[in-house]
Amino acid sequence: MAALQEPVLLDADTLKSGVDKQSTTTDTTTETLGLSDSAVHHAGPWFQDEYGRTVVLRGVNVCGSSKLPTSPHPGSTHIYDDSFWDHANVSFIGRPFPLADARRHFARLRAWGFNVIRLLVPWEAIESRRGTYNDDYIDYLRDLITLMEEYGLLCFIDPHQDTWSRYSGGSGAPGWTFEVAGLDIHAFKDTGAAYVHNTNASSTDPPPMVWPTNYTKLACCTMFTLFWAGDTFAPNHKYEGQSIQQLLQSSFIKAFSHLASRLANLRAVIGFEVMNEPASGYIGMPTLKEFDPIVNLIFGDAPTPLQSFALGEGLPQKVGVFVKSWPFPTKRSHRRLMNSGKVSAWLPGQSCIWRQHGVWDVQEDRPVLLKPNYFAKHPKDGRDVDFYADFYVPFVNSYARAIQAAKPSYYCFVEPMANEKCPVFNKTDHHDNMVFAPHWYDLNCVFYKKFNGKMTHDVQALQNGGNVLTATYFGLNGVKKNYRGQIKNIRQSGIDNMGDKPILFGEVGIPMDINERHALKTGDYAHNVRFLDAVIHALEANLVNYALWNYDVCNDHDFGDHWNGENFSIFSLQNALKQQKPVDVSSLASIDDAPEDVDDLDNGGRVLQAALRPYASHIAGVPATSQFDMDRKVYTLTFRPHGKEKREGDRDRGYQVDAADATTTEIFIPQFQYKNIPLDIHASYGQCQYLPDQQVLYHRFVRGEEPASITIRIQPASNAAPSKRSLAQCVCM
Repeated sequence: MAALQEPVLLDADTLKSGVDKQSTTTDTTTETLGLSDSAVHHAGPWFQDEYGRTVVLRGVNVCGSSKLPTSPHPGSTHIYDDSFWDHANVSFIGRPFPLADARRHFARLRAWGFNVIRLLVPWEAIESRRGTYNDDYIDYLRDLITLMEEYGLLCFIDPHQDTWSRYSGGSGAPGWTFEVAGLDIHAFKDTGAAYVHNTNASSTDPPPMVWPTNYTKLACCTMFTLFWAGDTFAPNHKYEGQSIQQLLQSSFIKAFSHLASRLANLRAVIGFEVMNEPASGYIGMPTLKEFDPIVNLIFGDAPTPLQSFALGEGLPQKVGVFVKSWPFPTKRSHRRLMNSGKVSAWLPGQSCIWRQHGVWDVQEDRPVLLKPNYFAKHPKDGRDVDFYADFYVPFVNSYARAIQAAKPSYYCFVEPMANEKCPVFNKTDHHDNMVFAPHWYDLNCVFYKKFNGKMTHDVQALQNGGNVLTATYFGLNGVKKNYRGQIKNIRQSGIDNMGDKPILFGEVGIPMDINERHALKTGDYAHNVRFLDAVIHALEANLVNYALWNYDVCNDHDFGDHWNGENFSIFSLQNALKQQKPVDVSSLASIDDAPEDVDDLDNGGRVLQAALRPYASHIAGVPATSQFDMDRKVYTLTFRPHGKEKREGDRDRGYQVDAADATTTEIFIPQFQYKNIPLDIHASYGQCQYLPDQQVLYHRFVRGEEPASITIRIQPASNAAPSKRSLAQCVCM
């Protein structure tokens, strides 16, 4: 980064050893720790380090383009050639970026104050051929994560998927999974079984972000239903004598267990997620006559479930075509005939699984539903189906035990679909080292790609039956209130349904191409900054850990994150180039190779005014408030020092509670916000040391007389009242 100020020492003569940079370096060897070989631990809802301090995890997803291979297909979803179909020989080496570039990116992320990475690893990247693991890619991951450790970054592995697979319009599962289910990936376009940007996109299509509609299409719905509940709803479908559910689930668990074993000696890896945004397929649908538009995106070509079955079986259908509208997200514009060529979505010798199981049939050349509520009831006893309780949580139990068999200290990160409440975990379910890791987006703004801070809607409330009047908020304060309430509801659901577990929002973020791509055209990101500030304000207010979506080294203005029209990255190489020279953005590889003729790590960043914020990464107690006022540049931390009983319990568990660092709080103070600005730093109790060149403030107190709570406030000196400045114990001028 650019040269920073010299260190400013505050009350240095009273500071005890352990406040300087050397003494606060964490010694995380197993011998010193005496707890486990994990870099983080937890007590109830709080992550902790070896001193018993609360650890706050703030990070970023790395990265969106990791959903796509580097070869033989160049990866970008706007590119199509025959290599797209070669799913057995794909390589993901170089995702998220080449090893040669890793130090630059890790240095940037650390300089931006991030301490954790949600590292995307699709199932396809590990097991593109059934039963054979791509260990050359895993070797690359090991080298990448080893470098990560040098920068003090932690990570957890995200088995990422969207709408099941690249071949059903998203990312995740290998191509062979369709083959064992009997589906023909080459026929998905003609049959409407999936909308795949590589093969489907044309100038007459609706705008980008069509990909979520795949959650209502035949390929995605069928694969998820078979994965979670094939034994229940498709018991007759077997592959090589094995049930389809057991084959798919065991393959998934074995693949990521293999990866967990290969990474077990890397201290930076703190755990594994179960599966990104696990969709339920057809499971739990009360009727197959239509999809519920309140919980599903009905957009573009929108066949009903029955029409999807029929199209897949080669029966032409007139389907509704939906366009954006208001106040409902979409409305039907017209109908069009699909699959006039009578193509089958099933491989030769195969036919529709759901027709085989008596869900529907053909009568007088017309599809007819025989069991409209087939997926709503257990076929054997007629009980109502609960996707999470009956299928998802039992899988989580098996997966978590398998991952932790490789390393007991691994955390297992669990999530529902985006914006949904936490699944219920009963006493008999797996609870060891579990983390609730939900996702949250303002789905209304993401869909319409508009934000001006004047009006927002509580989509969460609307999906739960609320009315549009009470779910509408006005002004920027209303935006923050809206988002704060939604995050609070999700957080509370985790406490209610999983118990006293840590919570980390695994995905939060904003699209950069809002408001008709205004920021990309003009360089004015003012609305984007306000948008992200409101999102992070809500997270701070609820004291939750989070990882932004996302940091993508392949991002450019034309194709965004190079995946399905998304443009969320807080970094863009196109922004980083000082000279306005032509850049070949036709493939991801050329973006990786483009020159970065800059020496400032902030260069290339987008919405950094909102993303780079002061926060306490290590707290000598339990946080009560940790909030940044972006406009006034005021950061406030209030925490409760650990009491004697808590310290004694931690000491018994092996924490180093008597070390000097146990009473040291570390606050990240980004130079991006405060460079060349005199600061007023006030602590209600204790002493401070501010090291601008390290972007850190250390606060330390002596035990014995500490109050029930301690407040630290950081603000530009011009913001503070004179009396405050003169009485402050910690002042930086």
